[in-house]
Amino acid sequence: MNIKQFSKKIGVPVSTISKALGDYKDVNVNTKNRIITLAKKYNYVPNIYAKTLASKVTFSVGLVLPFTYSHEQKITLIDFIENIHSKLNLLNIPVIMIFAKDEQEEIDAFEKLINYHKVRLILLNDTKEFDKRIEYLDNKNMSYITWGRCHKNSNDYSWIDEDIMFSNDLAVNFILSKGHSKIGYVDSDLKSNYIKLRKQYFKSSLKKNNIKVDSSYFVKGFRDNKIKTKENIKKLLTSNKEITILLISSHTLASYVVDACRDMNKKIGKDISLISFDSNILSSIAPFMTVIGQPIKEMNENFIRLIQSKIGNLNKNYHYLYKLKLFDNDSVAQLEK
Repeated sequence: MNIKQFSKKIGVPVSTISKALGDYKDVNVNTKNRIITLAKKYNYVPNIYAKTLASKVTFSVGLVLPFTYSHEQKITLIDFIENIHSKLNLLNIPVIMIFAKDEQEEIDAFEKLINYHKVRLILLNDTKEFDKRIEYLDNKNMSYITWGRCHKNSNDYSWIDEDIMFSNDLAVNFILSKGHSKIGYVDSDLKSNYIKLRKQYFKSSLKKNNIKVDSSYFVKGFRDNKIKTKENIKKLLTSNKEITILLISSHTLASYVVDACRDMNKKIGKDISLISFDSNILSSIAPFMTVIGQPIKEMNENFIRLIQSKIGNLNKNYHYLYKLKLFDNDSVAQLEK
């Protein structure tokens, strides 16, 4: 049964049905409940795209792009947007993007997306553990999908995220299989939740393998300060000469670490080994680097399905947990056992 047949059967205009099932606020509550009850009775399942056309209201999604991202983050985000934007356009789902230079402008941009552009769904990138954007959208009763999880109960909102425990176990087990046990860790100044969890689960992976967690083996990297990051790496390797490998928490720091090692005349893959988490960037700028990387095709396809599912039922939450893969190149030496 299509929407026109359902409309004729229950004697309610198509536009009212579309708005009621789309949970629009300008439909009387009793009318909305009656339509929902009749839809269940007659097994009418609305097609979201037909519903959009019939109601003459475009179901669009919104995205805010911060100017504050590092160069590598921007490359990652542009690639992500290109994939998502083109696929959603094929499904007749417009994507509306607004740029913002700081946190306040981000909130203002959400206000504009919701009240001016009338988007029905927001996509959130770079999710923080306690995220003001999520708090704002919750207060507005606005539907959203986050890339990464926050402090909320994971069943209470829709998200796509990395299985971070699996990723760290994958990295540490590979490192140990190569004979390395003195592992330095390059943390990031990025406040995203996944960065915090990577460090947490890295420590857990060491403990699982009966390796002592040595705080002196941890160093901070800064996305917007190459000089300071390089100094920290050099200090780490000079003070802890027994370290044979560095695990880099983010691809945004990888080039700084490479430069620091080369400044010290250390040959990568021989004098010092490097392995990094990646978002499909290092294959272009550092193809020799062994990475724990994203399954891009699978990830994007499932994200599109997630968006479609959420559009189909804004009142239901959907989740997708993806696993990273190991891409073994030339940056990790095999030590003698």
